[in-house]
Amino acid sequence: MMKKLLILTLCAGLFTATTELRAQDISKTAIENEQAPITISVSESTVHIKNADKKIVSIFNLTGVEVKRISIDSPSKTIDLSFLPKGCYIIKIGNVARKVYLR
Repeated sequence: MMKKLLILTLCAGLFTATTELRAQDISKTAIENEQAPITISVSESTVHIKNADKKIVSIFNLTGVEVKRISIDSPSKTIDLSFLPKGCYIIKIGNVARKVYLR
């Protein structure tokens, strides 16, 4: 009888610890998802990026070739792309992708 009680107590303790861990994981995920959305805007040949701190920016031409890769080290970043020929490009930051036209 004592062994059964000990096993039930241990199982209940494990269940409680697992439940608490899952609740903590859910709250961390909620906090991570509350970040401001990444914004990408273009003016002539300058790209303005906001809310992408510690992310990688990849710029692709329309054939899918990566023409530039930049690490972002601040919440707001301005990138001059005047070295690229005028035309359409795809800018990808994390899971956000935008098609832009450089003039």
